[in-house]
Amino acid sequence: MPVVSVGDMSQQFVSMRNSGAIKTELSQLAESMSSGRVTDVTNTLNGNTVRLSGINYSLSQLEGYQQAIIETTQVLEGMQEILGRVDTMRADSAEQLLLVNSESTISQVNEAARAARGTFGNMVTVLNTQIADRSLFGGAAVENPALADPEDMLTDIQAAIGGATTPAAITAAITTWFDDPLGGFATMGYLGDTGTMIERRVSDTNTVTLDARADDPAIRETLKSAAIAAMANDLPGLDRANKIALLEEAGTGLYTASSELIGVRSRIGSAEAEVARSETEMNAQQTSLGIAKNNLISADPFDTASRLQSVQLQLETHYSVTARLSQLSLLRYL
Repeated sequence: MPVVSVGDMSQQFVSMRNSGAIKTELSQLAESMSSGRVTDVTNTLNGNTVRLSGINYSLSQLEGYQQAIIETTQVLEGMQEILGRVDTMRADSAEQLLLVNSESTISQVNEAARAARGTFGNMVTVLNTQIADRSLFGGAAVENPALADPEDMLTDIQAAIGGATTPAAITAAITTWFDDPLGGFATMGYLGDTGTMIERRVSDTNTVTLDARADDPAIRETLKSAAIAAMANDLPGLDRANKIALLEEAGTGLYTASSELIGVRSRIGSAEAEVARSETEMNAQQTSLGIAKNNLISADPFDTASRLQSVQLQLETHYSVTARLSQLSLLRYL
């Protein structure tokens, strides 16, 4: 029977290869012990990684929806806060204007008109608030402010009033400016998009509609009432009685606008609730998928520790055998 001998150099390479393989396995087992996960997933799953790939894909999708939920929540919360500030300004102005009556002095009337003018400007400024350089109340047109500069709008409203001097004519001109779909507020005041309302997908099955814009009838009515009061300050030649009539009209309008603003905020609240529900469902899915993934790739601590001890003993034995082989020589034998 022929005998195949292995030279010293070949023996060295074989020893190095075996040593490297044992060290690699030892390192992988040590990593598995510390991380709790197997290092060679493909080998652990016997090459059947389809289920794991599906789980990873679903988790990546959920991460995308998570980001969409965060952004949508920020937008909705911003809308609620802004409309809350507008509503507070509305209520404060209505209260002040409704105090004006035939017994009010001209100084009190003028002060109420000046304050209402400031309220109009503040409302517009607040409605033009942006989050991350994106307008909240301009619909799909997020790059620009939702409303024109308040001074420009008041100037245009004053021009639309023209030579009207009676409260009824002035109020009618302002109402036309705000309600005309082909001019006034629609073309000069509102700068946002007028197309389809924005829809955001927050899960595979759920979308929420962001339907609060600065051209919403509730917001438009609030601004109209504030503008009527502002004209009591801006229009020249108005006597005390006409100013009082405009301020009373504006106060009543601001007071009744409350329910309409509540309706807008209610719609936003419904969208917030839908987003919250989607987030709860998504968190449950992430937890379930995470458990399934861990079941596939987690390393059994007892089995890993046993294998680690066995491989460690194997490496020690390999070193011992290698050391003994390195000491064998004909001269030592003789």
